[in-house]
Formats: sequence, structure tokens, C-alpha cells
Amino acid sequence: VKTTMLLRVIITPECINKLTLPKVPSSVDELKEILCDKLKIDQNFVIQYEDPDFGGQLCNLSNIEELPSDKVTLKIIWEMCKTASEAEPPRSEITGSDTDFPLDTASISSSLSSESSSTVREECWPRIFLIPNFSYDVEFRLRKANEVYEKQKTTMDVTRDIKTEILEKLAETMYSFKAYPGDSEIDQVAVALVSRHPCLRELGCDTGCKGWKMSLKFKMGNYRQKLRNAGCSELGNKRDDGSRVPQKKPRRSVINFLPDNPVGLDDAALEHEREQLELEPLVSVIKERWPGLFLKDQVCAEFQRITCVDLKTAFMTALNKHSNALIKMYRAKSKDLGDEMKIILDHFDEQDTDLEETYTRGVKLGILEVMEDDLSQATKRCLNFSIILEETVVMEDLSDFPTAFIVLFGLLYALNIEYPKGLKYTFEAVQNIFVGLGEKCTNRAQSLKNKLFTV
Repeated sequence: VKTTMLLRVIITPECINKLTLPKVPSSVDELKEILCDKLKIDQNFVIQYEDPDFGGQLCNLSNIEELPSDKVTLKIIWEMCKTASEAEPPRSEITGSDTDFPLDTASISSSLSSESSSTVREECWPRIFLIPNFSYDVEFRLRKANEVYEKQKTTMDVTRDIKTEILEKLAETMYSFKAYPGDSEIDQVAVALVSRHPCLRELGCDTGCKGWKMSLKFKMGNYRQKLRNAGCSELGNKRDDGSRVPQKKPRRSVINFLPDNPVGLDDAALEHEREQLELEPLVSVIKERWPGLFLKDQVCAEFQRITCVDLKTAFMTALNKHSNALIKMYRAKSKDLGDEMKIILDHFDEQDTDLEETYTRGVKLGILEVMEDDLSQATKRCLNFSIILEETVVMEDLSDFPTAFIVLFGLLYALNIEYPKGLKYTFEAVQNIFVGLGEKCTNRAQSLKNKLFTV
């Protein structure tokens, strides 16, 4: 019986990982789950392995017993996912508990989740960008050119029609994730292109894709202009001063920024709702008009709709990951932060999950009497947490502080409220580090991020 297994996993030509499994998976599906967990990749792939019976040639893995006994090289073959316009929306995740709360028919969340709309993005920018399939003739010529490149290291003479189709297809795919991809994201696409099709590599540069990166930048600009001329709301919204420059780009990594009308609804049907939102009313007015939005599940659902991120899962996972590093940083700065921080850290050290075991340890016989001499020193326990926005209590009866903070952060997105000046860097750190939204951040947030990974 095989006990351990040493794996060499090829994700891309530039990304090759070594894994040691304590035991051999019982099935191919279990192996896929392990790879997804260890390598943090999606499940839309096929596993190939180097078969010793055929001189190490790659074969699809259909039975776990086909793998060699001690060590094996695996290759990940990515399957093309449906684009955001073709994908079926995960209603259980996006709509949350819509059926449990009879909202107003004009509710922001229900109006967007009740109808499937091709203009609403349902995926954020992928960790590994998958190059889409091109037309049959382009794929055929690329395949032949890749074979020549492997044998002779000769790059392909890219004709104008091939380059045009490649750029148009990539621009369409990039837009399905993000209307304004950043410099690093465009670079990611260019690297992925020459990795999948090495015949497209450019001689004379280290990465082999600087020209493709520049072409993708211009192509994305042309693609946005084409959609803007067609009346795309996300790109065609003008400033109030009448200038030709579109309004600000989506802030704080919002994925669905001013989407077009849902299928079956026009401007006339949504005129009143759009008018209410564009006037930027007070939070109290919004709560009175759309009370269903101020429910914990609805806040998280609205956050996921506009960012494609599960707020609670992302935040709690990152908090658990960085908690030890944060405590070490607080201890190192406890002298500078004063006595209050020292009291909090001391109280944290004294926390005990089983007080009875602590007080009875080593006692052969006795009577335990619990008393409080000074009620002012007794540990206080909060029974209820509320959220206040614009001097109005908008949500109550939240169970604990982490939940209240998560909901508060979600409300800032759902209501499009700017970060308060006094807490700007706090919320920016939460956005970039603990929720994983956005690439660029201020020097303060970047400094904290660096410390968390080095402490």
C-alpha cells in the first residue's frame, strides 16, 4: 500500500510547484481537491501525468491507480470557463435571503438579483488568467507555430488578421472581469498569452511580451470607446460640468459599476429609483425607502454583487491568518500605545476557555465560592452591537464586534459612502489586506502589509 507521494505540479511553464502528500488520494476527485487547497487554484482543470509506459509522455489521469508509486509529474490543463455573460448566476450566493424578506419591489438588491442580466459581472479578476480559445483557423495556425517553436525556437510571423483577432478576444475577456484593468493585470494577460502560445514571444525583451502588453492597453481603450459609443452606462456617464471626460472610474475595486438596465426593464421603469440614488440622499432616507437593504444578509449579498467577493468569508479568513502577526506587532508597540493597550493584551493573555478546570486543578477537596468585590473591575460583556451612520442607528442586534465591523464595511460599499477621514487608513487596510480588493494602496497600508508578512 502506497503511503506518501511526491508531486511535481506544472501549472504554467513559469509556475511549477513541489508537493508532498502524507497519503495517496483515494480518487482523482480527491486529488483535485487537494491540489485546489494546496495551490489555491480553481477546479476547472484536467490533470495529466507523465506515463512511464510511454517514455514520460503526458496522458489524462482517469484512475488514481495509474500514477507511479513514489513520485510523479502532473500538469494542469485548464478548461475554459464560461464568461460572465454566459455563466449562470449562483443565486444562493448572490441573492442571499431574498425570499425570507418581502422587500419593496423597488429594492436595489431584489431588482438586480431577480433578473439575470448579461451586463452584471459575476466574477472578479482571476488569480490565474486563462487565455480564451480563438477562432478555429487562428487556433490551428498557433498550434502549428507552437510545434515549430518547440523544435526550432523560431517565433511566429504574426499577420495583421491574427493579431487583430487575438487582441479583440482578449479585450472582450478582460472586460468581462474589469472595465479598467490596471498595469499589472494587463501584464498578467500578456505573460499568460506568451506562456500558452510561446510562438508569440517577442525577441529582444526579458518577458517576451512588452509589445503585446502595449497593444492590449490600446486595444482596451478602443474597446471601451466602442462600448461607450454604443451607449454603455458604465462607460458613457458624463460629468455634471458637461465635459467629455467620463465620470470617475470605479472606486475601491467595485466590479459592477453603474451596470446597464436589467433585461426587461428600461429607463422609464427605473427612473424613480435612479433619481433617488443619483441625488445621494441621507442614509435615513435610504433606510426608510429600502429597509430590506439594512439586513445583515442583504448587506453581504449587495457587497458580493458589486465586488464578486464573499465579504464575511474573505475577512474572517484573513483575520485568522494575520491574527498572530497583529498581536506580535501590538506587543512590540505596547509601550508607545500606553497603558490601555497593555491592559487589553494582559486581558487577552488571561482569557481561559475553561475556568472551572483552572480553579479546580490540584484541589483534592474544597468549596469554590465566586465573588465580585468591585463591580467596576468586573469584565464587561456586550450583549448588543449597533451601527451608526450619519447620526442615525441603521442596524441593531448584531451578535459580536467582528460581525458589526464586517456589516459596517459592507454598508460603506452598498451605500457608496467615502471612508471617513479619521478612519481612512483603517478601512483602506481592511480593503487591501483583509478583503483583498485593489492592487495599489497608500504607503501606510503597504507598510502594514509588509510587516504582517515579515513578523
